[in-house]
Amino acid sequence: MSQVLCDTPAPGGQLVVTTFVRDGVLRLGLRAVLSTTPIVREVRNCGDWSEVESTLDTTPVDILFLHEADYGPARGVPVDCRRRRPKVLLLLSDAQVREDLLSGPSVPDGFLVEGELTASAVEDALQRTMAGEVPMPTSFTRALLQRVAEPGPSRWRREVSLTGREDEVVRLLAQGLSNKQIARRLGISSHGVKRIVASLLLKLGAPNRTAAVVTALQTGLISY
Repeated sequence: MSQVLCDTPAPGGQLVVTTFVRDGVLRLGLRAVLSTTPIVREVRNCGDWSEVESTLDTTPVDILFLHEADYGPARGVPVDCRRRRPKVLLLLSDAQVREDLLSGPSVPDGFLVEGELTASAVEDALQRTMAGEVPMPTSFTRALLQRVAEPGPSRWRREVSLTGREDEVVRLLAQGLSNKQIARRLGISSHGVKRIVASLLLKLGAPNRTAAVVTALQTGLISY
């Protein structure tokens, strides 16, 4: 039976991170990157899902890294970790969009693509996730917008009325801008942006920013 490997790579770091990645090369690469990330205090690398559950039961984990192959009940891994409240960063094999990753109550909190797994990308994803944003690589954002913009039976209408400011913010979210970038663009405070985003999530019935953009595109509130 594999063991949980624990590191304490960065004195002064704040985040406790757990990883569950089956591919050996990818697992080692992610571990190496996390071990040099200043904001990470501890990394727990799990070898199977039972170790993930055990870790989440006994440790206040901030971020859980999962591979898309091991995400969701349809792939044999129950995503019950949200009861323990870690943020989920999903590692994608490529930038292709799968609708089952963007629907339901278990939408990931952020995305990274294997081929773009650099130290700066990981640190940025960690910081943005903990700030309540939804990090995603440009390649995935582009694929997502193109996929949602395609006509098909899944497109539907929802009666939603947005204020002028909410309309501006959701369009900027669709461009992948962070709260700080939106605040600078609109000349308002970051706190104000957070309030508007919260209102958008409520109106669109979306669990996070990614789902809000998808819903806005699907309902025709914004176009690509």
